[in-house]
Amino acid sequence: MNSNKTKYAHLQGIIPALITPYNADGTISDPVTRKLIRHLISQGASGFYLSGSTGEGFLQTIEERQYLLEVVMDEVKKEVPVIAHVGSMDTDTAVRLTKHAYDTGATAVSAVTPFYYKHGSEQIKRHYIDIAEAADIPLIAYHFPDMTGSKQSADFYKELSQVEGIIGLKFTSTNVFEMQQIMDVCGDDFLVFNGPDEICLAGLTMGACGAIGSTYNIMPAKFAELYKLFKQGNITGARVIQYEVNRVIHELLKYDFIAFEREILRLQGFDVGIPRKPIQQLDEAQRADIYEIAKRFSFLNVE
Repeated sequence: MNSNKTKYAHLQGIIPALITPYNADGTISDPVTRKLIRHLISQGASGFYLSGSTGEGFLQTIEERQYLLEVVMDEVKKEVPVIAHVGSMDTDTAVRLTKHAYDTGATAVSAVTPFYYKHGSEQIKRHYIDIAEAADIPLIAYHFPDMTGSKQSADFYKELSQVEGIIGLKFTSTNVFEMQQIMDVCGDDFLVFNGPDEICLAGLTMGACGAIGSTYNIMPAKFAELYKLFKQGNITGARVIQYEVNRVIHELLKYDFIAFEREILRLQGFDVGIPRKPIQQLDEAQRADIYEIAKRFSFLNVE
């Protein structure tokens, strides 16, 4: 029997957590989505992660999340893997989105732990099992304690790793020791993806099979090169790139990250629209500041 690392060997590398392009009226833009997909693949993206935090999935209707997946799947045509984030506050919505992802041909689904209500570990585990049993499509759990308020232990993920259909974890925390502890108890067959872009290299060094990140929308080639150098064993070269992208991330942190990245994409020629409220709405002075920031980094390729 093939291991997950072998069976899902295509789930690796640099995977942008895709920004959802909007039209001026706030609807999802089909043409800009396709344009952005083609650009990111040409710059080295190894796949896509849809409707997560960066994609504003929680600010969209079920039908919008389904529509975005359908557009991306039609454009990608199996060229690279597509992971559909199906996370929601309630299990029924996650199950519905999972069944749609399976029907649409997505490579895998992923789900953040249910949030707001203070669920116990057994309830969260049952939530994941229900998703895994909803359709014959692999599930990648999602550890993001800063956003969900849910911090599950390494032993919790060990239990999840033994559930059929749950193949891995998107780990979004800068605590690489905790990441290593999860990897240690779950074993080599459990896929772990690095989440925080600012520690991409650290996560890869600790054993992550790939990285799913937000700023890969605006700096895809830089991260693709980082990953390539890491795989070649050139840690020094990869570290130079990590330092370069972190200088951009340092500036990004002055703003809401989604608003900042949308403005950078606009400057790069991708009219992805503004984020949905209550995400930060940039004024002209802020846009001018971001433009001045972007001009300092030639690899951002702003127009």
